Amino acid sequence: MTIEMEKKNDVAYITLSSPPVNIMTGETMNAITQALLEIAGDQSLKAVAFKAEGKAFSAGADVKEHHPDKAAGMIGAFSRMFTALGNCELPVVMAVGGAALGAGFELVMLADVLIASDSATFGQPEIRLAFFAPLGVAYLPKLVGPNRAMEITCSGRTYSAEKMYEYGLVTRVVKPEEIESVMEAYLDDIRKASPAVIRLNTRVLKKVRDMPYEEAHQQAEKTFLEELMNLDDVLEGVNSFYEKRKPDWKNK
Repeated sequence: MTIEMEKKNDVAYITLSSPPVNIMTGETMNAITQALLEIAGDQSLKAVAFKAEGKAFSAGADVKEHHPDKAAGMIGAFSRMFTALGNCELPVVMAVGGAALGAGFELVMLADVLIASDSATFGQPEIRLAFFAPLGVAYLPKLVGPNRAMEITCSGRTYSAEKMYEYGLVTRVVKPEEIESVMEAYLDDIRKASPAVIRLNTRVLKKVRDMPYEEAHQQAEKTFLEELMNLDDVLEGVNSFYEKRKPDWKNK
């Protein structure tokens, strides 16, 4: 089994489980896609958390599958996985305790909250084997800017967690022994919210992120009035505030 998926306390945990370095094959990518599709159908969930077994988060895609007669299948699996992640209406939290290279680095680009140990490393070394990173060239410029994306994808260099924090990709850098507890602290904050509102908030964020400010603002207000205000959980949130009690979310 290349991944494991477990639902616990309103969170779906996806664990890369091909240690020691979690090479991502087409099988791995398809398994992640299937897990994300299952997660999308579970309206009770509030977040998705990615972690990994072994010494690396993922050292990248299987080089054997980059051969010209296999590349189309590999890229198809790659594309389906990233489409499923991009369509996810839940916050995606990832914990990186080791190397996230090549396809592993591209995977963490889709994190909404990226927690890294101070020993984690990141990079796109495949350029040195005559490949480029499709998501790296398409999406990394949005995250770190075009100049830094050019540097990262063309140099093949490995970058520290601190450098990726400076570039804005990593949310927080922690000691290796703290990574699990810090991730759980983020997830515990998310668990306090209504699952229906979490999904709506995430969907709007993704929908408006590439819009000009005024268009994004108008879209967010429209969704607030036409969708959010029709949820039962809005009244439950207001009532729980005034009654000084924990809300009992109806998820609708």
